Amino acid sequence: MQASDEIVDDALLIRLEGKITGNNAPNLEQSFKTHVEEGRHKIALDFTAVEYISSAGLRVILWLAKQLKSKPGGLVLFGVQKSVMDIFKMCGFVELLPFFESREAALEKLK
Repeated sequence: MQASDEIVDDALLIRLEGKITGNNAPNLEQSFKTHVEEGRHKIALDFTAVEYISSAGLRVILWLAKQLKSKPGGLVLFGVQKSVMDIFKMCGFVELLPFFESREAALEKLK
């Protein structure tokens, strides 16, 4: 799994690639913690290149959502492939998080 960051206006866009598993979820969580501690409270996760997410990855996404819920801003996800979206749906995440088809729509939500 790889992650790259981009600042768009006052939002942080994080492009994730590959598989999010128990092996790399702790590193992802640490990266998210650093961003939150640095005051980044508007975060968009680009899932267009994510092939799979494990329960450990889901836990990290949920942790980030909870951290940002009490802050001005929030978390949005976009570009989620069908196989990964099926996992989000099965775990009830579609009720908890805002999902968008496009980068533009996701970033618009954070304005």
